Amino acid sequence: MFADAHIHLSDPEFREILPQILLEAKITGKMLIAVAVDAETSALNLKISEVGEFVKPFIGIHPWSSKTEDMDALSIGSLDQKRFAGIGEVGLDRKYARDESEYKKQKMVFESMLKLAERLQKPLSIHSRGSVEDVLSTLSTFNLRGVLLHWFSGASNQLKYACARGYYISYGPTVVYSKRTKQLASETPLDLILTETDGPVRFGAAFQNRIALPSFIPSIVYALAALHKLNFEEMRSIIFRNTLRYLG
Repeated sequence: MFADAHIHLSDPEFREILPQILLEAKITGKMLIAVAVDAETSALNLKISEVGEFVKPFIGIHPWSSKTEDMDALSIGSLDQKRFAGIGEVGLDRKYARDESEYKKQKMVFESMLKLAERLQKPLSIHSRGSVEDVLSTLSTFNLRGVLLHWFSGASNQLKYACARGYYISYGPTVVYSKRTKQLASETPLDLILTETDGPVRFGAAFQNRIALPSFIPSIVYALAALHKLNFEEMRSIIFRNTLRYLG
């Protein structure tokens, strides 16, 4: 099987084509980890996951939603823990904070999400753009079972630190054409690599600016296999085993 470790199935851009996405994933053997950005998309993920075990729903509050939402919005107290597979997309991003007070609110929401993941021992999908140092520092204070730094864009020394702590790193379509992403991917230990699309994000010339779909995953696996000098099937198998371990 293949695995898309970070996709926004509940995003409005997917609404019209969601049945086709799910059917293609089921037929071709793809596991989809559906991440959320707020209470509404968290609830939608739970509903979407009813189609089958190949969809793993996550719940969470994205940094851009932290201005208006908090833990109470997710109604965790009334939610069956078995209904969701993990916590995400959560994290920090200074781009979405107009000032320090808004960034402080992001940190409060992020820490609340980490406390929940620690208590339930659920895996996490983490956004760290522009705030890698703060994210890594915060994570180090929690006892977390599975941590994924999705679309990691930090420095090599930060990547080395994250990997030393056993954090997973997911690579998306940019690994097909970006020299910087290729360099980071080549430095990531094989047992910590996952694949993602972050759909419905659109990618450049290599993907004709199309919405990212789970069907892009084999191309990502091929690029990673070339970087690590493995054949396609070896890389696919390693990534899928990593995904199962990440999910617990």
